[in-house]
Amino acid sequence: MATNSQVIKAFRNQQRASAGRLSTDGHRLYSYDLMIGIWYGGKPLILDYTSTGDAFRSMTTSQHVGLAKREIPSANVFLVELARKLEII
Repeated sequence: MATNSQVIKAFRNQQRASAGRLSTDGHRLYSYDLMIGIWYGGKPLILDYTSTGDAFRSMTTSQHVGLAKREIPSANVFLVELARKLEII
């Protein structure tokens, strides 16, 4: 089993990995069953399911998003509401 950091890196490299409640199929990144990341337009996007992103779900999901935000360029972090309006999710 991988670590959470390894799962984020696998997502960034479009590879499969899982660590407890954080997993990726290489195209999508999940915290529990909630998609928190997706490859879109050739780039990895992170959905900001944190209190600062105005879409808080849980402390664990917020931690998963925080790890991903450190590995993915900030320009690729989207507010959940914006991602819905753009029909990314």
